[in-house]
Amino acid sequence: MKISKIYSNKQFKNIEFSFGLNIIIGEIKEPDKKNSDTHNLGKTKLIEIIDFLLLKGINNKKKHFLTRNKIFSGQIFFGEFLLNGGDYLIIKRSVDKNTKISIKINEHRLNSFKLDIKGWDFEDETIKKAKNILNNEFLKFDVLPKWNYRNSLNYFLRTQNDFLDVFKLGKFLGVHKNWKPVVFDLLNFNSQLLKEKYLTDEKIAEIKNTIKTLKNENKVETNKRDKLVGMIDIKTDEKNKFEKLIDKFNFYSSDNKKKENLVNIIDAKIQILNSQHYSLQYEINKINEALNKVNDEIDFSELETLFQEVNIYFPKNLCKNYEQLIDFNRKISIERNRFLIENLIKLKKKLKEIKESLYNLEKEKSEIILFLTEEDSYGKFKKYQKNLSKTEANIFILKEKLKIIDNITLLEERKNKEKRKQKEKILQINKEVAKQNHSKIRKLFNEIIFNLLNVPAIISVYQNKEGNIEFEAAYQNPDNFSITDEAKGATYKKILCSAFDIALLKSYNKKSYYRFVYHDGILDGLDIRIKKKHIKLIRNLVKHYNIQYIFTVIESELYDIEGKVEFSKKEICLRLSDISTKDKLFEIDF
Repeated sequence: MKISKIYSNKQFKNIEFSFGLNIIIGEIKEPDKKNSDTHNLGKTKLIEIIDFLLLKGINNKKKHFLTRNKIFSGQIFFGEFLLNGGDYLIIKRSVDKNTKISIKINEHRLNSFKLDIKGWDFEDETIKKAKNILNNEFLKFDVLPKWNYRNSLNYFLRTQNDFLDVFKLGKFLGVHKNWKPVVFDLLNFNSQLLKEKYLTDEKIAEIKNTIKTLKNENKVETNKRDKLVGMIDIKTDEKNKFEKLIDKFNFYSSDNKKKENLVNIIDAKIQILNSQHYSLQYEINKINEALNKVNDEIDFSELETLFQEVNIYFPKNLCKNYEQLIDFNRKISIERNRFLIENLIKLKKKLKEIKESLYNLEKEKSEIILFLTEEDSYGKFKKYQKNLSKTEANIFILKEKLKIIDNITLLEERKNKEKRKQKEKILQINKEVAKQNHSKIRKLFNEIIFNLLNVPAIISVYQNKEGNIEFEAAYQNPDNFSITDEAKGATYKKILCSAFDIALLKSYNKKSYYRFVYHDGILDGLDIRIKKKHIKLIRNLVKHYNIQYIFTVIESELYDIEGKVEFSKKEICLRLSDISTKDKLFEIDF
């Protein structure tokens, strides 16, 4: 797939791309603006428009520049793309209704920036359905067929933020499982093994957290199970003892059978309510303990001072990662406390109702027993009854703890089972890496770097101590860079990123896949000799491998003491300038 046209219904410099080399030049006309942010010309924003037309979702309308600025209201963008089969794909997407997508297939290229397109094959489809249509009906890539086309798109739409790491793009802010399997597949390995490994890791972590929560909230230890069983036996004996005493407690007269039966009914009700009372009180106490639990936090400034005093390096990302963990824990605690408080209110209300019922029953019972027995006999009877209710409540609590311990034991067994799976996956991944399936891409990558810098470079794939995959791209002899010291750090990564993207396109050149790459500011900061080598390499690439290469450059980056790097009119697809707003991509300031 290549990019043919990007255009809009208003305030936009419509662009028609050639299918070879395309250069977007940013010109700084006013000297006092040379040190200003040249990105506001729009050369980087063009990547975002292409990404927008290729159906990137907008999760936060306040953050995306198109939806947060009212000046783009009513704006509609069109993208024309050359498919690998020879047809042309047209995509229409507006800013106001950005979740509604229209799609059309043409046999020929549009001869203009046409707005009144008729006969859409798909009109106002949801973005989810539109992605599936592109992926399954029109693009039909045979590279990464198990993935959606967007999973690898951004390796070929690199902004400045995407040159910081060869493999992990600026968009990949989430966990490794969201991008590492894609790279693993791109390098011709079996990503299913990696996905299964990450899934197993998540299950193990989830089980560990559940076990920890159960232990902390219920104050149980799995090695104390036998002790709990013994305590339940003792309490059960006590319960039986009190039941016998109550059964044998006969202080009623034979002529008061009706009152005696009434007392028995009341006693049964009181016994049930007392058991409920103790159970509710136990649950209330447990919630109060959880709510009063202190969440200790680390004073990172003191910790950093301590590390400095003992000359130990304190990594900044350690503090950041730990603070993120604490913040995550705090958010979970707030949500958990909310539910605990709601439950506490319900339990207290129920407890109040039970207390009122107990009071009324006890009062009624006292009035009846007053006629049946002496005061001291009634007191003993009442004491035995209370002890029975308390013992029954204790037995209930102990049995609940026993259930929790047994549940933890089952969870431990599940965790061990998942760990055995994890170990097996690690061995399988190790065998997969040993196949060296990425050797072709690695060779192409080295050839590109050597051509530009005259030093070898290598892509390596290896497992870390957790058995997960790591990717590395590095120069073999980084002391021999032919670049300025000032630009060495940024350029080091930039050239590696460019070489990786080009190696992918060359490797998959005979298959149905992306056949374009857009590199924003790829020449910025390079030695002029390397710039010329890079341009020569790209011209050879587009000529012999049917690849479309788009890059942006600031005009001042094309000069040195020997003169200027020249491009043909055909190669320059767009000129942007700071001389006026009309010379910028959107022809407005925002």
